[in-house]
Amino acid sequence: IRTLNVTQSAIKAGYSANSAHVTGCRLLKKPHIKQYIQEQKDKIIDENVLTAKELLHVLTNAAVGDETETKEVVVKRGEYKENPQSGKVQLVYNEHVELIEVPIKPSDRLKARDMLGKYHKLFTDKHDINGNVPIFINIGEWDGDDEDLDKTVQEVSNANPNHTVIVDDIPLED
Repeated sequence: IRTLNVTQSAIKAGYSANSAHVTGCRLLKKPHIKQYIQEQKDKIIDENVLTAKELLHVLTNAAVGDETETKEVVVKRGEYKENPQSGKVQLVYNEHVELIEVPIKPSDRLKARDMLGKYHKLFTDKHDINGNVPIFINIGEWDGDDEDLDKTVQEVSNANPNHTVIVDDIPLED
């Protein structure tokens, strides 16, 4: 699993270099070995993948500015040294690279805040749905002579004057 190479793994397990490839392939065909390798790969993946809670923690740190990134900086330092040939003191500059921790960029902090806001549903789009939405009334068979149904349809129409009332008098099939 560590080498990701059947032959190298077989050699490390103690098999001869001449037969390691064949032995490794033969071992990979055994169900219990195949299952063990898959379990170990899944375990490695599970350990390296962020959980939702860990991701929220990282995003929160980035949003408030606690997250840093490493940058390489060339540092130039001068010191006085005596020149052995002339005997004079001279300023000698030395350059070297240092790694420093710097806060993340403001744009990255803003992106983290935006992602947290979306996660917590703070920025949901609200749609105003006011309009002429039809009202459907399904009453089954109706010949138009029933006064109670006429009265009910009229009440619905009066209660919703800006809506279309559609009366479905086709019987439902079983």
